[in-house]
Amino acid sequence: MHIISDNIGAWLAATVVALMTVFSDKLLERIRFKLNRADLRTKYFEELAMDLSSYIFFAELFCERHQRKWANDPDDMGAIGGEVNEAVTILRKKEYVYRSWIRKYWDEARLKQFAEVMGAVKSVEDALHAFNDGGGEEEKTTVLARKLGELRTKAERWISQIT
Repeated sequence: MHIISDNIGAWLAATVVALMTVFSDKLLERIRFKLNRADLRTKYFEELAMDLSSYIFFAELFCERHQRKWANDPDDMGAIGGEVNEAVTILRKKEYVYRSWIRKYWDEARLKQFAEVMGAVKSVEDALHAFNDGGGEEEKTTVLARKLGELRTKAERWISQIT
């Protein structure tokens, strides 16, 4: 009888250890998944925010040159224009990638706000394109400054709520 109770005790101990191992593996897997998701969420947010920030910076630089009447150096304006074009190209090319990230890592409200931000990006882009035609620089600069203000407001609201 003593041998049977020893065997049952050993069997129960082995069973408890086995169950703890299975459940701890599942728990560790869940923790790893959550940490990985948090890391990706941060990484994607930073990438998107940097791309948006870059566009706003160069568009503001372009606008500032016109506001201060410093737009008479074609090399300088060409360089700034090239940077603006590169920044908007990055944003527009990756727009649906960004949307998928927002949908996966945030919520529909943040996605709606992002759509508003991208609409503002396109409005600034249209205002910048107006400079390709000659004349009316002062009016174009006023429109660009207004569109940039709207973009900044929407971008800041969206960024402050996405974390």
